[in-house]
Amino acid sequence: MTDHALAPPPQAVVPPDARAEWALLHLGFVLIGVSMTMLGPILPFFTHRWNLTDGQAGLFFSTQYFGSFLGTVATTWLLPRLGFSRVISAGYFCFALGLACLGLGPWFFSTVFVAVYGLGYGLVNPSINLRATHLPSSNVAAAVSLLNFSWGIGAVSSPFLVAFFLERSSLRTLAALLAACFLALGLAHFMQKADPVASSETRPKRSLAVWRATLKPAPWISLALLFFFYVGIEISVGGWVALDEKRIMGFTTARMAAAPAFFYGFLLLGRFLVPFALKHFSQRALCVGGLALTTVGVALVAFAQTPAMLHAGALLAGFGCGPQYPIYVTWLAAIFKGDATWLAALFFGSAGIGSSLVPWLVGVVASQTHSLRFGFMLPMGSALLMIPFALRACPATGRAQTAAA
Repeated sequence: MTDHALAPPPQAVVPPDARAEWALLHLGFVLIGVSMTMLGPILPFFTHRWNLTDGQAGLFFSTQYFGSFLGTVATTWLLPRLGFSRVISAGYFCFALGLACLGLGPWFFSTVFVAVYGLGYGLVNPSINLRATHLPSSNVAAAVSLLNFSWGIGAVSSPFLVAFFLERSSLRTLAALLAACFLALGLAHFMQKADPVASSETRPKRSLAVWRATLKPAPWISLALLFFFYVGIEISVGGWVALDEKRIMGFTTARMAAAPAFFYGFLLLGRFLVPFALKHFSQRALCVGGLALTTVGVALVAFAQTPAMLHAGALLAGFGCGPQYPIYVTWLAAIFKGDATWLAALFFGSAGIGSSLVPWLVGVVASQTHSLRFGFMLPMGSALLMIPFALRACPATGRAQTAAA
């Protein structure tokens, strides 16, 4: 599908500096994908090391994404004042600090530094996604999807990297290497030419009335709920499936890689196929079809008694999740256009709350019922509930067929 309202003229040529920035954004998303999904494969190691309950283990997800929520809220104030490059560099520095201290001290001490690099994610994720909608590309939805595809490469690599370093070296070595990479990326973005920002005199002051007037004509509640539930589902399944696999198959570092790799691998495949699928299907069809597939996949994970059934559910859930997030980002830009930058904190903040709350609730339910099966009912029900919200939130450009694109 071609989003004519968002795409640059067909004859536009991407300048070299834009190509370099695209490369930096893709590299950053690979590292972010590794860092933000490594908690799932690490969680069995942490629970084994510190003898944690499911409720305590769930706090790692909660603190990580509560920090992300705070960072996302901060982007509303920071982006108009500092611009994309400075906010992205600040987020990468938070990643470097948090990862440098990951695994130190007692378990609750580590949750603090998980929150620090979660804060970094809250700063960089909306900033990078929104920056991508401003850079030259022939199809915004495809470009954002490919950017998130890079995130998927990191996510797929994460369980294997964790298993390798736990077997051959240590978790601290992996965390230190990632911290060094984020420090270098932060410096690279900091040294970029600063984006033009509005002065304090010309910077618009947006009252509550302005927010209400801008949001009222749009299906913003449905879109915010899509962000809320989707990220909660992705983190819940990708994070808890490794612990579920450990309980079915027994604890070994090698076995910690399989189920998360199936989930993120097929999420990556789904994200890779989005630009091609958009030539034949509408964004709404891809979104709703993916949510239905996710519901089936999470149900299989919840009732799995064998590794094969668990892996099948993980791959179906991952494939269904693939197109969701980039499509929602595209809808945000299509619905609000120039206002999307300052409204983004509401939607990415909603994602931050969902990613903090839903995975933690999975752990609470699992701890109370002594079964992760009941915990997985939460993301399964959430995926089903999202379908009417997607039908409501989809803009007119996302409903059209794209065979002529």
